[in-house]
Amino acid sequence: MKMLEWWLNLEPEGMQTFVTIGIASSAVLFLQMIFILMGGAFDIPDFDLDAGEGGATGMFSIRGIGAFFTGFGWTGAAMLDGGNSLLMSVLAATLVGVAVLVGFVGLMRWLYSLRSEGTKDYNNAINQIGSVYVPIPPRRQGLGQIEVLVQGRTTTVRALSDNEERIENRTAVKVIELVDERTLLVETLSPSPGEDTPEEATGPEPEDDDLPS
Repeated sequence: MKMLEWWLNLEPEGMQTFVTIGIASSAVLFLQMIFILMGGAFDIPDFDLDAGEGGATGMFSIRGIGAFFTGFGWTGAAMLDGGNSLLMSVLAATLVGVAVLVGFVGLMRWLYSLRSEGTKDYNNAINQIGSVYVPIPPRRQGLGQIEVLVQGRTTTVRALSDNEERIENRTAVKVIELVDERTLLVETLSPSPGEDTPEEATGPEPEDDDLPS
């Protein structure tokens, strides 16, 4: 009853609306974050109208909208409480809401990328064709890096090679083995079976008997 009485006595005009928005959106956002920290086993169903790369972490997901209205509601209430006009309070609340939304979406996508990284199985890269990103030293004398498709996403991964020569940037390579959890063994691509080598393309050198006298 005291909470209801406090809410009914809120002034000036518009304060009740801002406070209600702030409380409701904060509660939704708080529950979402708790379930995420619990590993997502009891996560509240979400949606994302922009269906971007981040899944249900975009601007128009429940979490994104909740973040916006959390910033909007409490900023508007604080502005009114400070004696500002309703119009000024709405403008300030909108700006802060957008800032909170952008920051929250960035944070959520970072958290999801960490979760994805932790469950990534680099065995899925074996037999994939990649491109050298950092030159790979010969005979496993050092680490380079390649860009290769792992579980549907292009990923930069450490790489070793048994080649006799250094493999330079942008060279196409094939992943042949997983050396450890995050290091791949690669080799340069061999010519296709039907592809002629320079010697085959020009034909065999003529024998002495075939030379014109």
